[in-house]
Amino acid sequence: MVAAVCLFCACSSDDDEDDGSGSGGSGKGSVTLNIGGVKAKLDNVYWMANGDGTNYYELQFMSFDMYAYMAGGDYSSFPSSYSVVYISFEAPGTLSELPVGTFSEEDYELSGILDASMENGGEGRYYVEEGPSSGNLVITKTGDTYTVTIDPLEIIYSDPASVGNGDWGSTTMQWNYAGKIKKAPAEQNGVSKPVGNMPASSQPAYLQR
Repeated sequence: MVAAVCLFCACSSDDDEDDGSGSGGSGKGSVTLNIGGVKAKLDNVYWMANGDGTNYYELQFMSFDMYAYMAGGDYSSFPSSYSVVYISFEAPGTLSELPVGTFSEEDYELSGILDASMENGGEGRYYVEEGPSSGNLVITKTGDTYTVTIDPLEIIYSDPASVGNGDWGSTTMQWNYAGKIKKAPAEQNGVSKPVGNMPASSQPAYLQR
């Protein structure tokens, strides 16, 4: 993601912009982001993996069920606005179960896009990723409920129209998700983004890399 080259750029601090809220209830959790007045509730959560031994795992937090649209193949009913955030890491384990554990900021990556729209070519209102001041990623499981926390989480964000201008913002939140996490459909494991089967012209620009 292009924001990676500017992790240490000067950023404004806007700690009051982000809700950082998460909730459970009936097994369906959520995380809500509020950055620059753009609010996104991420309550469709999947995971996928690939590898052999030390595997690549990815958590996918989405504002709608992307896989349902992919299965139906009807992109005409795509939501007018959507947000997606990914958290990826490598760990020993199997491809059949999401591992639990603690991962330092250097060992995971968070990236995503907020308020994307097909009308503007899949561009979002903000690109986001974790900053170097973020804490550990902690994943635990009790029964069939996972908790996924990053405390603190420094979010670095940019308007796609300003990429290349050094115009980056920074806000601090607590990422706190508690709920079920579904495994992505089998045909998507090994594909790093769930929009991978969408026409290239419809993919958010930051995924076209």
